[in-house]
Amino acid sequence: MKIIDAHAHLCHEPEGIDALVESGVFEQIWLMDLSGVGSLGSLRFAEQKELLRTVRNYPGFFLAFGYIDLDHARPDEVSRLRDLGFCGLKPYKQLRPYSHEIYFPLYARAQELGMPILFHTGLIAQGTPYDGRVTHAFGPENMRPVHLAGVAEAFPELIILAGHQGYPYLEEMEHNLYYYKNICGDISGYLRSVPRLNEILDRRAHDGTDRFFNEKLLFATDEFYGNEASNARALRLAKFWESYFEFIGGLYYRWGLPEEQEKFFHGNAERLRARFLSQKKSLREFH
Repeated sequence: MKIIDAHAHLCHEPEGIDALVESGVFEQIWLMDLSGVGSLGSLRFAEQKELLRTVRNYPGFFLAFGYIDLDHARPDEVSRLRDLGFCGLKPYKQLRPYSHEIYFPLYARAQELGMPILFHTGLIAQGTPYDGRVTHAFGPENMRPVHLAGVAEAFPELIILAGHQGYPYLEEMEHNLYYYKNICGDISGYLRSVPRLNEILDRRAHDGTDRFFNEKLLFATDEFYGNEASNARALRLAKFWESYFEFIGGLYYRWGLPEEQEKFFHGNAERLRARFLSQKKSLREFH
């Protein structure tokens, strides 16, 4: 089965990328740039140039979403990131809720350029303690899924990807999937709530598209590729979800049918990818 990993990261000085590309497990991996964040514990994120170099070295295998500091960036930064080769945006730990109007000019530019935004939603890993110099928020409050509803309403053509299904704010995320056609979610980090996922995958959306929730969710790992342990764990996650859909979904639920499984692992991401890459191509030809 073709698999697209719609939410992952790259380590500084990555190793094992050749083996990952040649494994045959993934058709494509979407890398989220967090170079503006620096590190998570002992793992250091790839620098922006390092991430873009990896994308160029493996044409078609990786796509990159550029880190954007919502609190300090201007709309021209969105355009600059697109021109560098990023196809989407990745904010993180901003000082205000996602739906604050101060961020709207950035969202407007992203919508204009056809660039999707992958928003972290839900709990976050602990970072560096407050030291008086920090210019980012702490904790998940500003990144709760409920704040994406306002963004979706204000920018109905903006492709909104909600990372991690908003855990533990699951009900907020389910409302988003139900009502807003431009909000999709990825299931990275969702293993703690697999029983809840059984039911919502079969739920029909009311967003004007006649889709079920399994058509609005994307496979993702959130792994830090380039780290040996993370590379191996990503391959195991792919096997886990394939088995889950076959032995649970295939026996008891509509979403376990092969054609429905394909949407989760590949089709949903492929549909979004075709949309934003087509927009990027048309803009390049226009200019």
